[in-house]
Amino acid sequence: MPHHAQTRRSSRRIAPALATLFIAAPLAAPAAASAQILGPTPYLQFSDSPFASVSGFQYFHLETFEDHLLNVPGVTASAGGVSSVVFGPNIHDSVDGDDGVIDGSGLNGDSYFSADGGAGISFIFNSTTLGGLPTHAGIVWTDGLNPIIFQAFDQNGNLLGTQTGNHADGSFDGGTGEDRFYGAINGSGISRIFIASGAGGGIEVDHLQYGRLGNTTTVPEPSSMALLGTGLVAIIPMARRRRRR
Repeated sequence: MPHHAQTRRSSRRIAPALATLFIAAPLAAPAAASAQILGPTPYLQFSDSPFASVSGFQYFHLETFEDHLLNVPGVTASAGGVSSVVFGPNIHDSVDGDDGVIDGSGLNGDSYFSADGGAGISFIFNSTTLGGLPTHAGIVWTDGLNPIIFQAFDQNGNLLGTQTGNHADGSFDGGTGEDRFYGAINGSGISRIFIASGAGGGIEVDHLQYGRLGNTTTVPEPSSMALLGTGLVAIIPMARRRRRR
């Protein structure tokens, strides 16, 4: 085959490919469009978590507070403290299975408490410490008043979604039938989750859990799109010169 014919065919293949690349990248879906808000679902032990069966995490942390500390890496709380520190060794409303048996009582485990349920608690994730924001994050509500409100926020602090619940049973002596999981999934990252109860009482939560999947995809940054456009400006004239030759 003559060389000039081969060059013409190659240039025809290049041009459509460049057009496809240029069009497809800006149309990538925004992060919020792929976000999922989960719950409220009954929860007695970690196997009840929707994250328990997920594989491929780069990291995953479960905080049960059973060592009487909030000490999993890369997360801070906006309010409250571990129940055993706030109350002493008396009334806690832990996840049922944390004492080793499913018996309808959370009195023998530990949890996390804030006296102002209406103001709620935010759990804030540190991307630098973790090596990337979690794509999956959740918390278990164990005690408080109705209504319950859960929210999650993306890597830019934008609201991903809100979930509400009305499953509080009015009992504050460690019953676990009202315990519910709330969570979120967002491939571009979750910077914060928030949970609150009805005003006029406290809020108790347990089993803070978060992880980052290793096969996540993200929307291209504006700077990346600018570089792509610059590269196309340089490549397209080259393809045209080849076609003329």
